[in-house]
Amino acid sequence: MKRTKFAALLSVCMVPAMFWSSESQAIPSWARKYNVSCYMCHSGMPQRNAVGEAFKNNGYRMPGGADEAFAKQKNIKIGNDEWKKGPNTPVASSFPQFDPLSVVLQGNIINYKAASFTSTGVLSKQEEFTLNAPNTGFLFFGATIGDNLSVFGDFGGFGGATVEGTTVDTQVTGNIRAVYQISPGFNFALGNSYSSVNWNGTGAGGVANVSGVLPNPGNYAEINYTRGEKGGYSIVAGTSMGAKTTTPVIATENRPDDILYLRGKVKIFGAGLLSGANGDLGNAFNGLDNQLTVGAGLSYTKNATGGAPVGGITATKGFTGNFGGETLVYGGDVQFVHNDILVGAAVSRDRDLKLENYRVEAGSFVYPWLFAKISYTDISNAGKINLYDEHQPTIVPSVSWWLAPNVSLTGTYTYFTKDRSVNPTTGATNQNTFALAVRAGF
Repeated sequence: MKRTKFAALLSVCMVPAMFWSSESQAIPSWARKYNVSCYMCHSGMPQRNAVGEAFKNNGYRMPGGADEAFAKQKNIKIGNDEWKKGPNTPVASSFPQFDPLSVVLQGNIINYKAASFTSTGVLSKQEEFTLNAPNTGFLFFGATIGDNLSVFGDFGGFGGATVEGTTVDTQVTGNIRAVYQISPGFNFALGNSYSSVNWNGTGAGGVANVSGVLPNPGNYAEINYTRGEKGGYSIVAGTSMGAKTTTPVIATENRPDDILYLRGKVKIFGAGLLSGANGDLGNAFNGLDNQLTVGAGLSYTKNATGGAPVGGITATKGFTGNFGGETLVYGGDVQFVHNDILVGAAVSRDRDLKLENYRVEAGSFVYPWLFAKISYTDISNAGKINLYDEHQPTIVPSVSWWLAPNVSLTGTYTYFTKDRSVNPTTGATNQNTFALAVRAGF
């Protein structure tokens, strides 16, 4: 690429942006129910602030038993009190008066990949530069049912995918989390996504935490226990199938106890994990509160590899993706926030291959709608070849801009600090990339 072309690209690339993070669970459905701005629960959607964290910990309800007072669109009652008296009569309940669906559109509008070379200096991958329109749609839903049950999730895959220059249809998938609130801060959940082990962070408005360096569960059942009117602690314990299933077809050899996991965190000072009250020195504009949070976790599986095909389906046992071949992965993290500055670090290690994974991030809110961040990540497991430790560390700067509480851009530059081969046959190396993404929710 000529220097003039590269300079022009950089001028476009520096448009402020934000990360999309599925863990953050930000949809306009909740704002519609309570008639509030997205910034009530998010330090820039979709990243949760102290109020949003307490909202999640209370089973997607306002903390302190104030849900009815805050809700501007009440649930429609089903039945009446007389129906509760007989043992064989229907039980009174409710369902949302408001439409629980929200539409989220997103996609990369700019994609750039730098040329890469083999270890001998031979060109292995050409430079790429493409322009696109947002091409992915999601239907998000979130609603409370009765006094204790809440559901949250999405249907995705509404849009095409490009594979080797050919556009193909994508399968519509469903992700869900159903939460039963036993008591405030004490929840039982079932789902295949949006697990509570994904601590608030790593996206726009947040920094590194242990969820980014440990395996995430597939189909899971988990208990979440949270306490804290000021600061506080949270414990998540769960069991999961090896595979995440988003279709009716389930690998028959999967077991509910393929993976066992335990996560915990302590917020030493700052807004309460259960109350959602902002700290005295917090950012009043986006709900960011001064805090020091320390976390730890582990994931265990008795199976290090996938099972043999059964009935044409390859049953997945144990960890998949970056952590395939492991049986025990453990780690910890620390997050610190002061005024508009955020710093976080996380590290994990596995028992079998003895690989270590690191993530360090620092960010700052220049304005409540403008967030700049830089991260260093080295997930050793992600680049291993034939069970050898293949480090592929990256430095990723980004700038985030919320054009409106529900509309944002995402600009991310990924730089690989080492030219290590990722293909043992061709010797091709990783390509540095830039992506400018847009996300809008309605």
